[in-house]
Amino acid sequence: MGDKVRFSVSDVFLPQPEGVFIAAPDETEVEGTIVDFSDSGSKPRAFAVVDVVRRQTVIVPAEKVTPIDSQGGNDS
Repeated sequence: MGDKVRFSVSDVFLPQPEGVFIAAPDETEVEGTIVDFSDSGSKPRAFAVVDVVRRQTVIVPAEKVTPIDSQGGNDS
């Protein structure tokens, strides 16, 4: 927890992507900080609970978030 991540707006699980926020036309990815994880049935940590920069918490499938380093780039 506390990791900064990037993910596609279309990958948001809850709330529905169209109800999340209105993204700028050129903004297909957003950044945020993982604040918790949620299980899905027998699969632990299936979803990441992410506090996005726009101060809204969303739930995204954990495999869809990409870690970013402190300089804002991918952490690969």
